[in-house]
Amino acid sequence: MKFIPWIGMAMLQFNSVPAIFAALNTGAKFPIATILLTIGGLTCYMVRAVADKDALYITGNTIGIVGNLILLAATLGFF
Repeated sequence: MKFIPWIGMAMLQFNSVPAIFAALNTGAKFPIATILLTIGGLTCYMVRAVADKDALYITGNTIGIVGNLILLAATLGFF
């Protein structure tokens, strides 16, 4: 049963991958405010996860922040 939260984390945090590919392949634009709010929220969660030394949430938040930063860069035309 310990692996189920990790599967859930992967499903949630990797949901931005299709959007990243769309931005890279087609130049699709995504709402910058939504991306920034998501990064901000994940950063707040990260503070708590680090304080609690929670490996699951540290991993998930890191993946989410990096993925959304890539999406932001792609949306802004850096790729």
